[in-house]
Amino acid sequence: MDSDVILAILATAAASAVGYWRLYRRYRRTIGKVTFLFNAIDNLDFSFRFPEEGRDRVVNESLNRIRRILEQARTDLMERERFYEQIINAVSTGIMVVDERGSVLQYNEAALRLLGTEIITFESQVKERLSSDNFSTRETSALLHNQKVRIIAFSDIRSELSSHELESWTKLIRVLTHEIMNTVAPITSLSETLSHKAGGNEVRKGLSVIHSTGKQLLNFVESYRRMTLIPRPQPRLFYVKPFLERLMTISSEYSRQTVASLTMTDADLLLYADESLIAHVVTNLLKNAIEADATSITLSAYTMPDDSICIDIGNNGKPIPVDETGQIFVPFFTTKSTGYGIGLSISRQIMKQSGGSIELVASDTATTLFRLRF
Repeated sequence: MDSDVILAILATAAASAVGYWRLYRRYRRTIGKVTFLFNAIDNLDFSFRFPEEGRDRVVNESLNRIRRILEQARTDLMERERFYEQIINAVSTGIMVVDERGSVLQYNEAALRLLGTEIITFESQVKERLSSDNFSTRETSALLHNQKVRIIAFSDIRSELSSHELESWTKLIRVLTHEIMNTVAPITSLSETLSHKAGGNEVRKGLSVIHSTGKQLLNFVESYRRMTLIPRPQPRLFYVKPFLERLMTISSEYSRQTVASLTMTDADLLLYADESLIAHVVTNLLKNAIEADATSITLSAYTMPDDSICIDIGNNGKPIPVDETGQIFVPFFTTKSTGYGIGLSISRQIMKQSGGSIELVASDTATTLFRLRF
């Protein structure tokens, strides 16, 4: 064979070998970059960037594009998760996600508020409370990361029942007061007119009794009518400390034997509510304490972990009987010899309209404690 041919063959072989070697090295570099890309993504690291110049420019641009697409997809997913979390936290229904071992994987803010706790780790922590008659629960199953979970939704039916109860009472009172006042008012007016024209003392006396009795009945009905005429709250910010101090001063005029004290952890505590309506609620509780022969009244205002504001009003007066504690907020129910039994009912309506609540926390020989929560 001619030596020139042999040299040509050898040169071609050498060139091919070099070419294949370069191609192999480039292949190995590309495989290394792809491996690095997926390892970084697997560790949620999107901070890297391949240089988009030189011989590997096309490959590096493609890998950077893949990184940007995956990073954007992760960002979109996180935004959706935050959006869904905000929706879940906005609902008033408590929600818990529980795995097969009873561990609570997720819960919303309503769950903490309804159950009165700061954290929920295991279902066993709140199982007994959820099984009480206070809650209505619904449960469904789902798969999360190939793991079977239970989604438990629950709501406090006490507030729902209270709302329906108040609405029913309000409608009933409106009808009754309208009919009674329309019937009694003409009788009272006519009896007063006739008493001036009547000649005999007995007739005049009888008409006077009718007139005075009718006026008493109208006053009685008017007191119930006030339950349906609570003005719409006009909330604004006001400082709690001077507000309570002012009401304590007013309450001292009802009884010089009762001493009131105030405790506050934050002297600059602000409350967003209708000050005049809340004053009506607090004043009613202070008067009730004085009428229960209390010698000491304690007031305290503070902030709860969920940012709600509480005002506690306690007294050492005569306790409310146990068999009557469940009826004190029912309209017309009273344990006093005087009064119509609408004070606490009106207070509950005001707190409800103000987005808050009022509850009897305790009533025994040591203290009777009411709590306003906003």
